[in-house]
Amino acid sequence: MKYSFFLAAVGTTILALLAAGCTAPSQGGAAPVVVTTTMGASPGCGFTTCHGLDLACGRDPPQVCTADYQLGDKCRQYAYCSQGGDTCRLITNPQFDTCKSCVERCGGADSAEILLCEEKC
Repeated sequence: MKYSFFLAAVGTTILALLAAGCTAPSQGGAAPVVVTTTMGASPGCGFTTCHGLDLACGRDPPQVCTADYQLGDKCRQYAYCSQGGDTCRLITNPQFDTCKSCVERCGGADSAEILLCEEKC
């Protein structure tokens, strides 16, 4: 009985992930923004910070990040680092800029109020 419940849960999760990928909004025809950093001998390329909106890519990304959520983490899904040759590039798309502007407008003394605002971005 427990085994069949486990299989059903795994199957449902897989189907949900597949559906999410198939229904993701298209990027449209907008060109991404590219920022280039020259790299040294290290093969790594990733965000130099774990949280927030101040994004940069570098050759020595953190090995471990905390699991806490910080303001602006939602927008990071619209950016990534790309390695090509000896460069490490920050790639953002227009959704990142829109999300970042929206989050930066969220204010207030109550952290719950700020997070509710960010959720709408």
